[in-house]
Amino acid sequence: PAIQENRVATVQCLSGTGSLRVGGEFLARHYHERTIYIPQPTWGNHPKVFTLAGLTVRSYRYYDPATRGLDFQGLLEDLSSAPSGAIVLLHACAHNPTGVDPTLDQWEQIRQLMRSKALLPFFDSAYQGFASGSLD
Repeated sequence: PAIQENRVATVQCLSGTGSLRVGGEFLARHYHERTIYIPQPTWGNHPKVFTLAGLTVRSYRYYDPATRGLDFQGLLEDLSSAPSGAIVLLHACAHNPTGVDPTLDQWEQIRQLMRSKALLPFFDSAYQGFASGSLD
């Protein structure tokens, strides 16, 4: 429905850093919320790029080193505490630096939570196919 209702925007830019900077600056200038939640851990450039773009950076739990897997409960708790309308950086696949991705069922729960809180997803899709070997 979002595509049919003309509510989807995509941008392709040069390089990961350049793309994130353009997206971050666009949101800082044109979106009503200036807080972005990034996973912990994440790519080292994420906090720098978004701060320099004018956004306030917060983190949400993502990786549990004890289980070497997704801290799904922590992720849900942290995003549940985010203010309505906050921006959430999500790695579309092959999370950097852990390589840990949500299952399809977990993605669905993340989607439901984000929709219920009116959170804005910002996808970083740098490594499509690296974790699964599939571009689909």
